[in-house]
Amino acid sequence: MKERLKDLRKHLNLTQSEFGKKIGMSDVAISYMESGRTAINNQNVNLICLTFGVNEDWFRFGIGEMINEDAQYSEDEKRLFHLSRKLSPKAMKMLIDYAKKLLADEMAFRVGAESLEKGEESA
Repeated sequence: MKERLKDLRKHLNLTQSEFGKKIGMSDVAISYMESGRTAINNQNVNLICLTFGVNEDWFRFGIGEMINEDAQYSEDEKRLFHLSRKLSPKAMKMLIDYAKKLLADEMAFRVGAESLEKGEESA
């Protein structure tokens, strides 16, 4: 994986410092991962794939294309992911629980709005 990290960085035409800044890591951390002195953990894999639209199968195993053209994340999605990395495990659970509730409320609202629209069409 360390070689693919280096290949990705070079493909993006970024220095270790520039690459690190985009994912909130130092150039030293990137250098250590590229050299194999530091393992690339699951959190780093997820962060790199999300930030740069990288195909996770390629990054982990060398399978498929480097860049996942379908993985286009908005700046808000990237910002939420970066912020969530700074949370404690307890705060992360609270965020997930809140997001689930928010999604359920939104779905209920959509169902209610659709029912209202259908009722107006019948009238």
